[in-house]
Amino acid sequence: MSPWTHVEDFLRERGADRVPHPGGTLLAHLTRVARLLAEWGADPDVQAAGLCHAAYGTDGFDASLLALTERATLAGLVGDRAEALVRLYAGCDRAAVYPLLGRERPVVFRDRFTGGEHTPSDADLRAFVEITAANELDVLAHHADLAARHGADLYALFARSRDLLSAGAWAACVRQLGPHARPRTSTAPRVTGVDHLVLTVADIERTVDFYRRVLGMEPVTFGEGRRALAFGASKINLHRAGGELLPHAARPTPGSADLCLVTDTPQAQVLEHLAACGITPEEGPVRRTGARGPFLSTYLRDPDGNLVEISTYPDALHDPADG
Repeated sequence: MSPWTHVEDFLRERGADRVPHPGGTLLAHLTRVARLLAEWGADPDVQAAGLCHAAYGTDGFDASLLALTERATLAGLVGDRAEALVRLYAGCDRAAVYPLLGRERPVVFRDRFTGGEHTPSDADLRAFVEITAANELDVLAHHADLAARHGADLYALFARSRDLLSAGAWAACVRQLGPHARPRTSTAPRVTGVDHLVLTVADIERTVDFYRRVLGMEPVTFGEGRRALAFGASKINLHRAGGELLPHAARPTPGSADLCLVTDTPQAQVLEHLAACGITPEEGPVRRTGARGPFLSTYLRDPDGNLVEISTYPDALHDPADG
């Protein structure tokens, strides 16, 4: 039995079962919205607000079951918090508020009844977006034309507001609205590889010696005495901590990097070389997955504590450790 039978009876008394709505009647829609919210794990106040979300009418649905002067009546049925959420939902000026969702925090709401502006709490904003998702998904599930016209825009709205939705609500949005999503534009650049990366280090010459001696990289000097390490078709540029060159990362810190370097040298030989250099691996060889698929990796630390992963793909050279 529904925990909201007394509320449904009240809505029926107010004529909700006689108001047409996609999927049958307004009452049927309201009960489905409450059920969706329950499935997504919404708390009872949000469920009750979902059941009554159109009681005062909405920006997209003019019919109302109660006047705003009757707020105390609804609050007596569902509680002050749930009624306040119904009022928030009913008063939302969607043209003013929807463009802000997922783009600005805090979100300033414009009240379509009063013309005033206010900023809901984070909890109220999350409840509002959750109820919005349940409402729109139910409407579109019962109206193919509306789904075709508005599915893409609603998917974009909920995608950028994803952090405000519960996991269940977002999964439902992807499942139902995902097929309507607009394809990504082809104007984005096609990234084909990594040219170089930058390490911020405490001592540049100590780092150069380590990567030359342990990993066979070639020291390079360029520009106005800048130092780098070349390997294959890529290189590592070195910045001294406290003397970073602009522009640089927001928080350049020695020891914060995690590098994966690919070699065609068998892992057994990698281990022998590390031992000869006096380097004790942190882990490995172990099976991992890289950009091209499974490989074997050995992990070690450089002088700043950066984690360096040395990896061998099985198609590069048959490795006895790989069977």
